[in-house]
Amino acid sequence: MKTLAIGIDIGGTRTKIGLVNLDTGHVEAMIITPTETKDGDQFLALLGDAIDQFKAKIAVEQAYLSGVGMGVPGFVFADGTVDSTYGFLEFMEDYPLAKKMQQQHGLPCRLDNDARVVALGEAIYGQGKDFSRVLALTLGTGLGLGFTIDGKLDGPLPFAHMGGHMTITTNDFVCYCGKTGCLESLVSGVGIGRIATSIGWSQKYPDLAATAETIFNQKQTGNPDAISIVEEYIGYLKTGIDNYVNLYAPNVIVLGGGIAKGLRAAFGKNDIGKLHDFNLLNPFKAYKTIITISELEEQAGILGSAALFKAN
Repeated sequence: MKTLAIGIDIGGTRTKIGLVNLDTGHVEAMIITPTETKDGDQFLALLGDAIDQFKAKIAVEQAYLSGVGMGVPGFVFADGTVDSTYGFLEFMEDYPLAKKMQQQHGLPCRLDNDARVVALGEAIYGQGKDFSRVLALTLGTGLGLGFTIDGKLDGPLPFAHMGGHMTITTNDFVCYCGKTGCLESLVSGVGIGRIATSIGWSQKYPDLAATAETIFNQKQTGNPDAISIVEEYIGYLKTGIDNYVNLYAPNVIVLGGGIAKGLRAAFGKNDIGKLHDFNLLNPFKAYKTIITISELEEQAGILGSAALFKAN
């Protein structure tokens, strides 16, 4: 009998719900629904509809369902209470999400920070599966950070989930965390937009939105302003990665999220390792790390959420 788990990845605009074979890492079915950010009852109802569909499928297949794992954009306590999502999910303050899910569905429910479960997915099923120390950076609307050791999260609670908020420059970019020159404010999609604004992108190119996708695409065409923006962006990201190397000494750094695709195009598969400068002081003399782009892409959070039932 195969062992399954439901993995739920709560994103900025979409929530992805997948039925995962824990042995193979195969997402056997997936439902994507808009993320409900204001009404807790509606949020639970949308998840419930998807879970009920999966439970019906499992009953026909006579498979074993371990439970429901969830990645939440915020701090989660050991009992599955969400401390805060810092305004992203308006109803989710001191919110007993695991308890509510268990009562509604009669299934065990395990929660963790969304970036941490991405790292877990990469460590067990993705680019980190052959490595001991795996650092996953999710580059999207923000900067998510997760770290695993030997296929397990680096602690029971997500104390380092704000690890993207380190100050790396003295420019005037103010992050929502309150710091100026914060890494997340520079290497997220918002960060690329801010760099573009600083050089007057909208005035120069009124028909080209200052999005990460557009700017990376324009770089590929040889647009000099896009090249300048991407070079500045990469400089900030390199500084962040160099700092993370000294904090975590990862064997592999996996870059995911929407911006990672642009980095793949900007560097090519063989040159992505240039995002870390080995001439700097490293954790020990023989230290090396590999930098790579996620191949799990948007399934990483689903797989990692489900894997909360595999890694414990």
